Amino acid sequence: MSLHLMNDDVNSFQHVMEVLKANIPLCNSLRAEQIAHLVHKAGECQIHTGFPPEIYIIYAQLQKEGLKAQLKIIKNENSN
Repeated sequence: MSLHLMNDDVNSFQHVMEVLKANIPLCNSLRAEQIAHLVHKAGECQIHTGFPPEIYIIYAQLQKEGLKAQLKIIKNENSN
């Protein structure tokens, strides 16, 4: 599964960056800032991939902090 952060007009860049740093594994200040800018420009950005239950916990934390996120299933290109 992949976790995507969606753009909104509610949260500040600073809040988004703090939430990402606190909840996304190995997310430092630079990566959090890059993600915030990508989401702002493109409308969404994949921010993490993983397996349940870990990815569900991260998703819930982002929503609890007021961020708009979506879980998506990664499709294997080789499967029919």
